[in-house]
Amino acid sequence: MRELPIGICQLRSQIGTATFDPRPDNLERGLQAIATAARAGAKLIVFGEAYLNGFMTGVYTARYAVAETEGDPFVAPLCRAASELDVHVLIGATTHKGTFPGDVYNSALLIGPSGLIGTYSKTHVGARINDEGIVTEKVWWSPGLELPVFDTVLGRIGIEICYDVSFPEVARTLTLKGSELIVNISAASKGREEIWTHSLFTRATENAVWYLHVSVVGRQGEAEFFGGSRLFSPAGRVVCEAPKGAEAVVTTVADMAELMEVRGKTHPFSNRNPALYRVIVDGASPEARTP
Repeated sequence: MRELPIGICQLRSQIGTATFDPRPDNLERGLQAIATAARAGAKLIVFGEAYLNGFMTGVYTARYAVAETEGDPFVAPLCRAASELDVHVLIGATTHKGTFPGDVYNSALLIGPSGLIGTYSKTHVGARINDEGIVTEKVWWSPGLELPVFDTVLGRIGIEICYDVSFPEVARTLTLKGSELIVNISAASKGREEIWTHSLFTRATENAVWYLHVSVVGRQGEAEFFGGSRLFSPAGRVVCEAPKGAEAVVTTVADMAELMEVRGKTHPFSNRNPALYRVIVDGASPEARTP
């Protein structure tokens, strides 16, 4: 498929509490959005980070995790919708792999007409201090250990989750593995709009790749997410942008032929000199180490 119709589902997401399971409400609204995007012609329909369970669910994160299987009661309806509507769905969810090791992950489920294609679990899980305070994501989620690229009838898709964008090695690795489209699903915090704009443009242009960012929107507990979901072309052009601060289901198209056009002019990979970059995988250079 040279032209890929995309549905951006920038929605509010309920969070879990001791007495409230957010999954039924989030799932129901998600299914409605999938139907809306499919009617508009979308073939890849994307939701934001931890949409299904609520990013700020906190101490109840593990309680409302879903299994990485088609049989999970909250995954099965998504599989049915993808099959009935002949679409692919990429949705953020807290997942688990069973009682051993019992960890939960900040994940993206990729579902196609034939069922669950695969899961990506966020590899860079925040544990840091920024202007908004202390980021404690690693308390709730364990980091994933792989950067898979999913080969689908829509093209080769790589996935990032939010903070992954801060590590250029992630997008470069996904691109070198053959990604034609990189999708970053996030909970983009209000006040960091400019950082996101520059980061997204850079990841798209330095890899000459289609780059899609989809965020949840609205307030969750003490956090507020601004939305502003966008599709960047391999040349860094903003092809589509959802509004800031509001829910939206938006459809757009990525013309995959543009990959060849941009790369044929800029030669981003044949101009690389990997021998110079060994420190990236070897760790700090001897010159940088203190005795």
